[in-house]
Amino acid sequence: MKNVDKIEDVDFEIKWEGQPAGLWARFLSLIHMNFTHYQISKDELIIKRGFFRQRTNTTELYLLKDADLEISLWQKMLKVGTIKVKIDSHSSGERAGEIITLKNIRDCEKVRKLLRDAIEADVMERNITYFDKV
Repeated sequence: MKNVDKIEDVDFEIKWEGQPAGLWARFLSLIHMNFTHYQISKDELIIKRGFFRQRTNTTELYLLKDADLEISLWQKMLKVGTIKVKIDSHSSGERAGEIITLKNIRDCEKVRKLLRDAIEADVMERNITYFDKV
């Protein structure tokens, strides 16, 4: 009889992990009450939220495109930024066209580049080709 609880060959390398770092989020982190966590793995963008009821939203990287960066004046003073990435509108599912927002990220330019490179690597690994309508 096989051991069902044994998990083998799981590739879950986390490339980046962080939390919001705005003024309010820093205060919450200081008192250990910041319950939003972002992760970029080899093939997923993972957002975990909540304390009493934790929700985890995962999105496959190959479905994402257009990682953009916004930095307001307040964010510039705090050295953080907001990364927005769109779920491909050609993908099937109810989330097509949705914009995912990672708010108040430290080293936001580096994280945006890492996310963009991870998306591109996942698309290349899966041999996905996109065609634009003309």
